[in-house]
Amino acid sequence: MQTGATEQAIPRYPLISRLLHWVVAGLIVVQFVLANLAEGAEDSGANLRQLALLANHKSVGMTILLLATVRLLWRIGYPPPPLPETMPRWQLRASRASHWVLYGLLFLLPISGWLMSSASAYSVSWFNLFQFPDLLGANPDLKEVFADIHGALALSLVAVAALHITAALKHHFIDGDTVLLRISSRFTVVTGLCLALLGSLWLGASGSGVTTGPVPARPGLQSAEAEKQVTRASSLPLWQIDYENSFIRFTGNQAGANFTGSWEDWTADIRFDGSAPGESSFDVSIHTADVMTGDSERDATLAETDWFDTQSYPMAYYRADSFIPQSDGSYIAEGKLIIKGYSVPVLFHFSVTESGGQRILQGRADLLRLALGVGTGEWEDTSWVSNEVSVSVRVQGPLDSTLP
Repeated sequence: MQTGATEQAIPRYPLISRLLHWVVAGLIVVQFVLANLAEGAEDSGANLRQLALLANHKSVGMTILLLATVRLLWRIGYPPPPLPETMPRWQLRASRASHWVLYGLLFLLPISGWLMSSASAYSVSWFNLFQFPDLLGANPDLKEVFADIHGALALSLVAVAALHITAALKHHFIDGDTVLLRISSRFTVVTGLCLALLGSLWLGASGSGVTTGPVPARPGLQSAEAEKQVTRASSLPLWQIDYENSFIRFTGNQAGANFTGSWEDWTADIRFDGSAPGESSFDVSIHTADVMTGDSERDATLAETDWFDTQSYPMAYYRADSFIPQSDGSYIAEGKLIIKGYSVPVLFHFSVTESGGQRILQGRADLLRLALGVGTGEWEDTSWVSNEVSVSVRVQGPLDSTLP
């Protein structure tokens, strides 16, 4: 680079413009490193590491989107210095066109990734600190469309960036003009290079180790027959349930973003009367393989051994015959959740209301998945998948239609 009086005479971009240019350039390098590492993690079956790397990839992408917005607004207020008068007209036009194409890609790439994540039912968070709103609902078909668009835009960025870099080096080393020096200084270039190197090393190491506290002990079942035991006999009538308008859902946090799933196949034997809690009982059976979270890959992961292990334990059960009335008219069921060969005490807070000839039970239980043996091995890392899980239940049925 030129020095001394010659360097002082170079028409430069403002420092903020130069800094934004090289910071974004460094982050783009980090993005491609994280994307390639995530592909490697997927190929090797390191699912948690893939999740962590993709989460960081999304966070960096949203950072680029923000910085690109700032840079564009800054450019409007502070136009770039003139290009050398010695440049041919076609090069001037090509330079302006490539710059605007780069700006467009800096916006389109993260937005397409955001849309792809939303369609995949994977909300985007920013380094686990806060969650961005979804741009659209879960849609597997749109997920594939935006995945293809995102990939094509990434390849386009590589091509345009390579052309941009080649042209800048040609101007500096062959033409000997000031095109490269207009946007460069030692401070800004070193900042971009350090960001690319340190960001790749630090964020690329995510998900490579387990970060969790002690795993809570799980009391084992006394015998295999314990899974088949039923609650005590009750003289109360059996509720009739409208399953289409009833649900069992759960909410967890993955990479700083909440997600919701539900079980599609379950049955419940509910015999409850608030005036006779001592005669009441719950007996719920859930087919754990029929879990729906809006993403088929996540559903398949939840069926694996480290999670619900649906091959060995296709059913989970919740049974309760002890109910404690609360001062606000609600109840607490003291029951047991039987899952993956273990029986764990679970408190279920619920209320029962009547409306339009319908009886509606709504309730919630807060669980620790590690205490249930759900999410073991590498998934015990609670920095990427929360230990806390909330289960919400709605049971609806005709008020005047019960079975003996």
